[in-house]
Amino acid sequence: MRAAVLYGPEDIRMEEVPISVPGPGEVLVRVDVASVDFTDRKVFLRGSHPMIKTPGLFGHEWAGTIVEVGPDTGGRWRPGQRVAAANSAPCLAVEGPVCRQCRRGRPSMCETIQYLNGAFAPYILVPRRLARVNLHAVPEDTNLERVVFTEPYACVVQAVRRIPVAPGDAVVVFGAGPMGLFMVNALRRRYGKGCVIVSMDRLDSRLRVAEAMGATHALNTTECASRDALQAAIGRPDADVVIEVIGAVETHREALSLVGRGGTLVSFGGVAPGQTLPVDIGHLHYQEIAIQPIYHHTPVDVAEAVRQLVVGEVPVERLITAHLPISELRKALQMVADRTTLRTILLPDQ
Repeated sequence: MRAAVLYGPEDIRMEEVPISVPGPGEVLVRVDVASVDFTDRKVFLRGSHPMIKTPGLFGHEWAGTIVEVGPDTGGRWRPGQRVAAANSAPCLAVEGPVCRQCRRGRPSMCETIQYLNGAFAPYILVPRRLARVNLHAVPEDTNLERVVFTEPYACVVQAVRRIPVAPGDAVVVFGAGPMGLFMVNALRRRYGKGCVIVSMDRLDSRLRVAEAMGATHALNTTECASRDALQAAIGRPDADVVIEVIGAVETHREALSLVGRGGTLVSFGGVAPGQTLPVDIGHLHYQEIAIQPIYHHTPVDVAEAVRQLVVGEVPVERLITAHLPISELRKALQMVADRTTLRTILLPDQ
């Protein structure tokens, strides 16, 4: 089969690779739909990421149909089943001693986490561990384009579950790309109409989607300082919780400037290691401002993400703005950079 293989920074090649044969507990799935996200763009540019080893198969968001199962799958999986999956799984007690982070109840920080890549290919082999906890059956009447977002939405579900939001709080979601829009939706689902949710971005088209997904206010900060825009919208220049979903030092700095007394900056957007954010420790101390990084997902969050996606609690149709064949992966990655799409769906080449 022809699959996308990442070799290094901006070095991705469509190559012939063998179709894997599933071993004990493994499942071979035909990739019916895949999705390209900003993480894929970052990995493409950097040529590295904690979740991928190079050279290696590329792509981590997919949904498809099982074509073959290995022995010892417990009868749970069979050819013809439609499935969606996360891109990793933490260590499991059935495999032996679990790591310290999993014992602490932090599976997203698992010390032996197993990642899965290879969505940009006709077939993907799901390893035993992931097939046990983070592979989910999809009803026949559910469009697979809906559940292709299982992995990114699971990350958002975990974040919203852990973010400290109190009644009456104002929450700013800094960035209205796909993850910011997912965040607005999940916050509204969890906290209802009483939560003030402010979406900030510089593209009106994305801010309109944010309003449709539940934002109380959608603020374009192209020609207005973010604190001034916030003051005009909610009557104060800061918020109780500010969630940075873009993943840059500059936007973290601006997001931190919006956190009010006793508030929290949630560092959700991933920044490349080695970059630093100067902070006024005295200000953080006396104002009791917390910085809470949140990364990845857990099996509980993956299951909840699938549930919400299947029952239609996430309006994914507002996010899907393009369809391309897998052979046009480079074009899809450039569209992410140009911000000419929210989410592009990749389909098998005909």
